Amino acid sequence: MMNYFGELTDVVQLLRRNADEYPDRPAIRVSGQGMLTWSEVDVRARMVGGLLGRTIVPGDRVVLSFDTDVDFLSALFGCWYAGAVAVPVPPGRAGERAAHHAGASMVLTTEDVGIAVANKLAVTPDRANHHLALIQYTSGSTGAPKGVQVTHRNYMQNLRMLDEFYRSIAPHVTDLHMVCWLPHFHDMGFALLMYTVLRAGTATLISPMSFLKDPSVWLRTIGEVGGNLSAAPNFAFDLCIRRVPAEILNLTSMGVILNAAEPVRPDTVERFAEHFEPAGFRAEMMAPCYGLAEATVFASGVRYDGRPRMVRFHRGALQTGFAVEEAGTGRPLVSCGRPADGLVARIVNPSTRVECGPGELGEIWLHGPNLAEGYWRDDTSPAVFAAQMSGFDDTPYLRTGDRGFHWRGELFVTGRLADLIEADGWLLQPEDIEHTVERSTQLLHGRRCAIVPYGPKSDRLALLAEVRVPLPLDGQQRAELESAIREAVTIEHDITIAEIRLVPTGTIPVTTSGKVQRVKARDLVAAIDTEEPVR
Repeated sequence: MMNYFGELTDVVQLLRRNADEYPDRPAIRVSGQGMLTWSEVDVRARMVGGLLGRTIVPGDRVVLSFDTDVDFLSALFGCWYAGAVAVPVPPGRAGERAAHHAGASMVLTTEDVGIAVANKLAVTPDRANHHLALIQYTSGSTGAPKGVQVTHRNYMQNLRMLDEFYRSIAPHVTDLHMVCWLPHFHDMGFALLMYTVLRAGTATLISPMSFLKDPSVWLRTIGEVGGNLSAAPNFAFDLCIRRVPAEILNLTSMGVILNAAEPVRPDTVERFAEHFEPAGFRAEMMAPCYGLAEATVFASGVRYDGRPRMVRFHRGALQTGFAVEEAGTGRPLVSCGRPADGLVARIVNPSTRVECGPGELGEIWLHGPNLAEGYWRDDTSPAVFAAQMSGFDDTPYLRTGDRGFHWRGELFVTGRLADLIEADGWLLQPEDIEHTVERSTQLLHGRRCAIVPYGPKSDRLALLAEVRVPLPLDGQQRAELESAIREAVTIEHDITIAEIRLVPTGTIPVTTSGKVQRVKARDLVAAIDTEEPVR
């Protein structure tokens, strides 16, 4: 097994090594923009570093405002060559807010890379001269986006964990070729790009909009370039099942395709493997995993044996906070594998801070060298990043805010604690109900919906559901739709939906990574109720 780390201590040294040892190997390509080798990326990065060195000092924050761009990697490493802290953001208003919050000294764009190359004022660093590597902004699905402070050491440790994860599933892959449509400002898209740097592989990037317009472009590109690493949230796999015929694809080269960033659905894992089997896709290629920006990105997913593990658990027990296996008729859940070596994952009662017993659901707490320093300019950091368990030692843990449990050494993640809803005596994750709603009728299949607490005491449930047909529906069609939804939810979850609000496609507020913004969704229901209901 090749050791890609050697004596390297920070990410700056990774690119210098690639430029020295693999100068002519393709590093990054984007359709319509061409390709750069590792030597070319390094030269351009040193020139960006030279440009920045004229105006900033080590530790200054530099915003990277790029669409899917072949020069993003050069701009990123140019920041690090100059000792700057990189702040990748989406172009537009969201990025402007993040730039303001970060107190950035400068904003880098594609045009700035061109200016730097023209100036030819280069730097040649041996290592990073500031400990902080980047501020990674979270998506803000449950509140305002937060800037996570990730150090060079954090990222090197997490790359080691990613390498353990990748090799546990695809030990046969030697020459890495990553294909990805996730944006660079998304922690998972960023991490896959950095893992490509570690492995001195090749990254082929696709714009998110290209994927959404034509999901086949993602899978076709994998076949065309021989991709063996990729990743996407669960919804993307569902989208491909619906819209991409297997007959036009060749997926035999794939080694690992991560399913992460939102709850992994058992039926999605099974249907994707079945649908694309004629194209050479094998079930063991799918890699459900768990991570978060506060842990740099990767936390759990290591798996050394075959296809993803799916276990059926008693539905009623899950809704009271316990995992009890029930083969045959139980609710299936997908394992997120084992935590990476060196990372401790505990399940803790969020109220008492006492570790939960076997099979008991609680908050996931993490301890390890990949955990970030804290949030940028945020007083909540100590409570989140340095939590201590009651009756335990003084080990600091990261409170992830995610709910889950351990089962036979593997981690199962059920959703966000902040999203947890108590209704009719049950504890429910809204994503589970939404998944049921989406499958309840063809009219909602593939559409976005949102379950939110409802009523003066927030003890009832309301549903926002996007439909692609013109509104309002006629009386009979609406009655049939509501009946199908309520019946499916009652059968699957033994609860009742009090109110159903149908809205046009694109109405439900989501984050940049496609997650429902639940506070805003709840406000939308209230706004609809104060006006003439949207029918």
